[in-house]
Order: sequence, then structure tokens, then C-alpha cells
Amino acid sequence: MTQKLDWRVHTSGLFEEIINSNPTTIIFRHPLTILRSLLSEVAKRAIELNDPELHRLMIRLTLYSMADPKSKDYNPEMVNELLKNDLKIGEEKEVKQDG
Repeated sequence: MTQKLDWRVHTSGLFEEIINSNPTTIIFRHPLTILRSLLSEVAKRAIELNDPELHRLMIRLTLYSMADPKSKDYNPEMVNELLKNDLKIGEEKEVKQDG
């Protein structure tokens, strides 16, 4: 029997850690800022497309504010519900992108 692991990545936190953990990584500040901006646009588009699998991926990358424990919009109950089911946004509360 195999078990599927659904790892999550706190994308924004990862970027901050890369930039702040070592003075030599400061060179990555601009590329990571651009990447974060692009990922924010991807999250907006994911909300528009309203695809359950895409929502799960955005949640696992904490690109929605409701999936980000550091956000005032954090909603672990909704996150768990969206990860478990094929729900579309709108069937639950509104989701905002993080960024």
C-alpha cells in the first residue's frame, strides 16, 4: 500500500529565507521578487478559472491568502475542505491570492 504525501510549501516564506539567510543570496532579491509577482498573477488566474485541482496546487504553494498561516485571511477549515474535495471557489467563501 502506498501513501500519497501532499507536501506544502510556504512560497513567500521560502523566498524570504533564501534572501535573508545568507548575505551572498541578496543577488536573488530581484529575480525572486519578479517570480513572486508572476505567481501572484497565476493565483489570480487560478481563481478566475475556478478549477478544483488548480486550487489545491495554489493552496499547497500558499499562493492564496486563506492558505497562508501568516495572513489575516487564513482559514484552515476551508483549506482542508478544498484539499479534500473537488470544490470550486464560490461553493465556499471567496478566496484571495497572496501577494
